[in-house]
Amino acid sequence: MAAVETKERLGRGLGFFSTFAIGTGTMIGAGIFILPGIAMANAGPGAILSFLLGGIISIATAISMAELATGMPSAGGSYYYISRTMGAVLGTVIGLGSWLALIFKGSFALIGLAEYFQLFYYLPLYLIAVAAGIILLVINYRGAKSSGSLQNVIVALLILILLAFIYEVALFVEPDNFRPAVPYGPVSVLTTTGMIFISYLGLAEISAVSEEVKNPSRNLPLAFIASAVTVTLFYVGIMAVVVGVATPGASASSVTPLADIANTLAGDTGRIMLIFAAFIATLSTANGAILSSSRFPFAMSRDALMPQWFIRIHRTFETPSNAILVTGIIMILLLFLFDIEQLARLGGAFNIIIFVLLNVAVIILRKRTLPGYEPTFRDPFFPLTQIIGIAGSLILLPLLGMLPLFFALIMVFAGAGWFRYYGRGKAMPRYNLFDLLENTIDQPTIKTGPFAKVLVPISNPRHERDLLKLADCLGSEMIGLHVIKVPSQTSLQVARETYHDRHMEMDFSFRREFDRYPAILGHKRDYIVAFDHDVANSIIEQAEIENVDSIIMGWHESSRFQYSLGEVASEVLTYSKKQILLMKGYLPDRISKILVAYNGKENAVYGLHLAKRLAANTGAGIVVMAVISPDMEPDMKEEITARISELSTKEDTIPLECRILERYSIEDAILEAAESNDLTIIGDSSQRFKISLLGTLSQRIARHSKKPVLIVKRSKPISKESLNYMLKKYIRRYRARVNRKKESQDNGLPGL
Repeated sequence: MAAVETKERLGRGLGFFSTFAIGTGTMIGAGIFILPGIAMANAGPGAILSFLLGGIISIATAISMAELATGMPSAGGSYYYISRTMGAVLGTVIGLGSWLALIFKGSFALIGLAEYFQLFYYLPLYLIAVAAGIILLVINYRGAKSSGSLQNVIVALLILILLAFIYEVALFVEPDNFRPAVPYGPVSVLTTTGMIFISYLGLAEISAVSEEVKNPSRNLPLAFIASAVTVTLFYVGIMAVVVGVATPGASASSVTPLADIANTLAGDTGRIMLIFAAFIATLSTANGAILSSSRFPFAMSRDALMPQWFIRIHRTFETPSNAILVTGIIMILLLFLFDIEQLARLGGAFNIIIFVLLNVAVIILRKRTLPGYEPTFRDPFFPLTQIIGIAGSLILLPLLGMLPLFFALIMVFAGAGWFRYYGRGKAMPRYNLFDLLENTIDQPTIKTGPFAKVLVPISNPRHERDLLKLADCLGSEMIGLHVIKVPSQTSLQVARETYHDRHMEMDFSFRREFDRYPAILGHKRDYIVAFDHDVANSIIEQAEIENVDSIIMGWHESSRFQYSLGEVASEVLTYSKKQILLMKGYLPDRISKILVAYNGKENAVYGLHLAKRLAANTGAGIVVMAVISPDMEPDMKEEITARISELSTKEDTIPLECRILERYSIEDAILEAAESNDLTIIGDSSQRFKISLLGTLSQRIARHSKKPVLIVKRSKPISKESLNYMLKKYIRRYRARVNRKKESQDNGLPGL
């Protein structure tokens, strides 16, 4: 009898109202009862505009999040969206920051809960806050369904009480209280918006539980937009009536302004009702924070960015119990470190960064393709919505104060550091933002058709025939390029005329060798002589004009004490947008065995493809070798072994052998294997913004191998080298324009 497989799953138990309640309850909760007084103290009547501005930014971001959530309905919310759009490094930063920001909001809510509870029955503030935190921790530990049900009841009661409060208090509003509208200046409105921005953090909590939402294609967009709009209307309405009836200096200095107003207008009955509403509202906020923020470490552990301990599912309750436990404990500890306004500002600071990146993510995904991303809801106002969300958020960030900015900066460095020392090399996703912008997330697309155009810069007679042989075997069209370097003081036209007059023997010998080379039948050949003040620039320019697929160059000879690529090769490697094949050493007359150092990365994949083309035209066999550490985990060894072994099953026409060696030194293993092969092909490292032109390993192999080595380096359009090349190209064009203008003036012609 076959073995029964047991699986652990998180059920989809949250409907529309439960999802709406998580977001609305968290946003409309603590903030609406605590922040109006603090906001009035900072902006006066202008606080109404502060909540309106925060609401507009949040509604715009809610629409963006709805699109992202229907395309990626997964636990982790904003962390998941940003990591899949911008890579694991930024995902780590946002994951840790979002988690901590929500914890800050939960602590903020617990303090607010204790403040209102003291109006009803006096107990020590922190005793009330800690007790409430522990109770909510136990509720969430038991599962999203039970906490979601609690949230439904809380939000329904809350909406009814607040509607009644707005209706009753509106009758006593004094119009004079709204003048002047902005007593402390426009900047105070923006500063206050940043401070109260933590109120809108509930949007992140909806996205964090999106994996548990029924019918996400319908319920998620509705929940996002309905929550943001509802909360904005309530905040503006509450703030308007608070300003309209507030006694100068009273409500503005109170942490419990709504209860004070209710007591003044309706006596003990109104006061008790508002205390009850505030109590369940702050309870709702703290509950939603624990419910959602625990999903961030859970999602990150699934991507190997946090210990697997976080991903364990409770057998009875089917919740990420360990993640919930840690979240609740940190939330309680923060109560003793910051006051209520600091908690609001610290939570809001990272919320602003999250909103910016979420809107940017939508713009990127509209322009680029992410496999599996097919949102069922698309923003009809794109890109206006995203511009509002980005611009509005960025305006607020510098106005929050030094402590929040310092916190945000610390979280950025902490996230990047955590990725480097814990998640690097194993974290998901394996791609980054630049890969997505270049549409190279999947395995590199390799040109396997019969046509490939290869450029061969010719400058060394000893290397010319080897480079031509490689070009002939790897491509279907060969372009020989000989660059005549012209001194800066000499015009290119004069140099060209002199060249034809003198018929320089060395230059013509390159052409004769190119013509005599016995190319494979049917392969087209062209020869170009270029005149330029900069040889490397000419190679790069001609490669772009001819639209070649590859450039094959030779590594210069070694000096007595060091090996040098040479200035020209270095510049081409640095700035070319084409893939480069760099040949070190000399090919034998007959190539029988080709070694491919393989690590599964894009340059190694392309190197194997080139090896197959070379083998098909020379009759050589291929040895694909991967080197792994003896200390590697057994599961990882099995995975790599299976992946490498699969390569041989995909090849029927060329003899291909796969080897896996366990060595501590990759370099020594490759050099040892290279001795028994005629040519070694190695892919350069795939680092995008690196200092060296070639990776350390490929340089060492080329330097120390006694057999020829071919280094494969594919261009990355978004890289330090490409950006430098673009800048250099514009500078060169500007100088050429200036020189032409100067020559025209010297010849008495009008300036160009």
